[in-house]
Amino acid sequence: MRIKKLLCSALIALSATVALLPSLGNKAADVPVEEPYTVEAEERGLFTKLELSIEGGGGYVRAKVKNVFTLFPSTIVVHLELYCSDTYTEDYTEMNMKSAAFTPDLDQGNSIDVSARTYGKAQYWQARMYYKFDDNDWAYEVTPTFYADGDGNFAES
Repeated sequence: MRIKKLLCSALIALSATVALLPSLGNKAADVPVEEPYTVEAEERGLFTKLELSIEGGGGYVRAKVKNVFTLFPSTIVVHLELYCSDTYTEDYTEMNMKSAAFTPDLDQGNSIDVSARTYGKAQYWQARMYYKFDDNDWAYEVTPTFYADGDGNFAES
């Protein structure tokens, strides 16, 4: 009798869990929204500041995301992408991805970076990061579009 009660309780708990799973949804499929150039986010009592930057020179263009500050432990998943195009556009989806990097947890003080060679060709460049704090929704940042000469030096577009 005692085993029947135990099995019945376990079955009820398992059924309730399975019934609730579809309501959790697919968080990765949520459409991210554009945020300011420097990210400062407060989520569930924690504070994190990520910085996205792009620079060029020496035949390369580089992008970097740095976790400047995190208050309280948090898992910060970050994807970083570098795009270029022969023609001016502010939409990274109309550009070609040249380099990408990923980290499952960008700790305070650490950074990830990507770079791509210019091969002597003047082009327009843009960097994009998309990220999430713990179990929160995905968000993303995109730099302005920059014109780089064949050596990767930025000029006003």
